[in-house]
This record gives sequence, structure tokens and C-alpha cells, in this order.
Amino acid sequence: MKPTRRIIFAIFPGFEILDFSGPVAVFANADNLLPDPAYEIVVVSSSGGLVPSSAGPACDSLAVAAVDLVAQDTLLVVGGDAAPLADAMADSVLAAWLQQAATVVARFGSICSGAFVAAAAGILDGRRVTTHWLACAELARRFPALTVDAEALYVVDDTVWTSAGVTAGIDMALAMLARDHGATLMGHVARVLVVYAHRPGNQSQFSALLGRQLQGGDDFEHLPPWLVDNLHRPLRVADMAAEVGMSERSFYRRFTEAFGETPAKFLERLRLEQAKALLARGNAVKMVTDAVGFRSEAAFRSAFRNRYGLTPAMHQRLHGSTETGVPDSL
Repeated sequence: MKPTRRIIFAIFPGFEILDFSGPVAVFANADNLLPDPAYEIVVVSSSGGLVPSSAGPACDSLAVAAVDLVAQDTLLVVGGDAAPLADAMADSVLAAWLQQAATVVARFGSICSGAFVAAAAGILDGRRVTTHWLACAELARRFPALTVDAEALYVVDDTVWTSAGVTAGIDMALAMLARDHGATLMGHVARVLVVYAHRPGNQSQFSALLGRQLQGGDDFEHLPPWLVDNLHRPLRVADMAAEVGMSERSFYRRFTEAFGETPAKFLERLRLEQAKALLARGNAVKMVTDAVGFRSEAAFRSAFRNRYGLTPAMHQRLHGSTETGVPDSL
């Protein structure tokens, strides 16, 4: 029998209740399905007692000083809106305890904007992390010692686990469960929670097109939408350079500087992003392969799986809709 793990959630006045309740449900339901208890949920705050959430309902908690940490523990800092976060980031008692915890526990991290509290305590320095996509740029600006992945649903960097917006915390908790007790139990818990399947951490948070279009500046402002309109063609770097009126060599250099990746990599990302949208509308894989310009279905399936960690068919089952707009999984 595996030993019981404590999952410790650090909260603060005004915390986001879904950051807390979603992952808690994952671990609690795992216990319901196992013959022996596997997890103990512990909630902590600076001074303990009832802590109000942003939605109003309060959660009871232990004072951080009353919790003796052990190596088997998992610690997760939940998120909240800007004002509560600012107060939590300035909480010296919480920060000192987080710093101590990071040297003891088996894994630690954050859910959604809880990354700001963890980063303010200095326990994420040098790590690759994520948070809600709306806050990624601000997290990177305020904490340059972090490598912020603005697209991942969750990121695992050694012992540090961080997730994006509230529902991504459920995906991260399911990944923890799979690591602790295997994929079979994770699948059972997902079904109990009516989560169709666990989404891989590298699945994108938001549209690649919009983010890249804003990033490119005036020289490349119209290029991403032009590419999307022409994805069915066998586009080359020379075609992209001609569209913006540059030599191929100059285009390659300036594009890579502006977007942080080569034109070929960027084009593949757009092809796959468009493929996701077409699959979600119920289009056949063969049609999608042709529409986004892949040479063959095999090449498309391989690229899609490498990028998103699941097959085109699985993505369609997860995100597809009927003509009435009702998700297929309902």
C-alpha cells in the first residue's frame, strides 16, 4: 500500500474558489475509488481560521505555523484577482513559509494566478512555469528569473508544477494522480467528474493566430491572416517573404527576431491551430489534412500528436460539436 500523501493548498482572503475546489475534487474522488486512503487535503493560510473566497463562501484553514511539513507533501498556491493577489504577495509570513516548504516537500507550485504569490516568495526562480494566459506577460515582466510558457495548460519542471486558468488546475491534478497511482485511476476519476479525458499540459491555452499577429508588429501585421487564408497551399519561406516585400534572407532574419521562431515552425503552428478548429467543427481528418496543407494524413497525424499530445480523432471527441452546438460528449 502506498503511503498517504498530503495535498496542501495555500489560500488567502479573496482566493479563487475554483482554483481550490476543482483539484480537491480530483484527489477526494481518487480516495473514494481506492481501497485505502491515498490523500489528505490540508488547507493553510497565514493566520488560519475562516478565509473568505472571492465568491463569498469561506474556507477553514490551519495557520502555516501549525503545519509540520514532510517530504511526501505536495503544496499548491491558489490564485485570485489582482487586489487579493497583491496582498498575498506582500504577506511576509506566507512568503517565509513557502520558502521553507519549497526545501522540504516532494512537489510544489501553483494554480492559475497563484504563480504570482509563489514567484514573489522566490520559489519559482529559474523554473519554466505558466499561469492564466491573460497574466503571462505580466508574470514574465515582474519576475524575469522565470521562463513563462504562455500556451501550456500546465507545466511540470522537475518538482515544480504550475497551471493555467481554473479548469487547467483539474488537468494538472489529474496528471499528479496519474503519476502517483497510474492512468487507469486517473481515467476513472475523470469519468466520475464528467471530465471526458485528461488534457495534456502542452495543449494551447488560446489562439496562436491572435497572439502571433499582435507580436509581429507593423512589418508582419497582415502576414498571419494571409497565411491562414493560404494554408491549403504548399507555402515556402520564399512565398512568405514575397508577400511582405522582403528578400528571403532578410525576411528570415527579421521574422525570427520578431516571433522568436523560424518561419517554418511558425507556419506549422498555424497549420495545426487551424486544424484544431476544423476538427472541432466535425470535419473529417482527410479534409482537414488537405485544408491546412499537409502532404499526407500520416504526416498530419504525426505532427498533431507531437504538438498536442493526442491524436486528431481524440481532439475531435474532446472538442467537437454537433450542428446544434451541443458538445458530442454530453
